[in-house]
Formats: sequence, structure tokens, C-alpha cells
Amino acid sequence: CGDCILGLTAGICPIARCSKQLLNGPCGGSQNGVCEIDPDIPCAWQLIWERMVKLGREEQLLEIQPPKDWSSSRDGGLRKIVREDLRINEQ
Repeated sequence: CGDCILGLTAGICPIARCSKQLLNGPCGGSQNGVCEIDPDIPCAWQLIWERMVKLGREEQLLEIQPPKDWSSSRDGGLRKIVREDLRINEQ
């Protein structure tokens, strides 16, 4: 997305893993650790909480995150790396 917060969420991306892309904790609709939108998906914030507890960093989750700056995410779509050493030149 261009504005990574993995360092704040113990390596679990709430943008990719949370159905609602919430930055400040669970929505309140999850039950038994699963998402209210799709019960086949684990609640990202439950996963983040459990990992932060294991790391002894749960207090960091009390810090409110500002709204996401989405302007950096809409430039050119997915990031891609072109390895020139593997490129096939058509002649």
C-alpha cells in the first residue's frame, strides 16, 4: 500500500488481513477469533493481539494510529521488480 505499518502490528498486515482494513483494533463484530464478514477468515486483529502478547508489546496497541494516507497506494498498482538478468530479448 506504500505506507507500511508491519512494525507496529508484529508483522501482520491489517490492510491485507482485515476485511475492513482497520488500523486501530477489531471492529467488534468478530466472534471466537473469526471475521464477521467471512467466518472462514481469522480475525486479523485477534492474530495481531495474540502475537503482540507473546512479544510483550500489547501496550503499543493502545497508541491510536492516524488515518491512512492512501495517496501513495494508487500510483501504478502492484509493485513489481524486473530482473534484467532474466529478461528475454526478442530479436
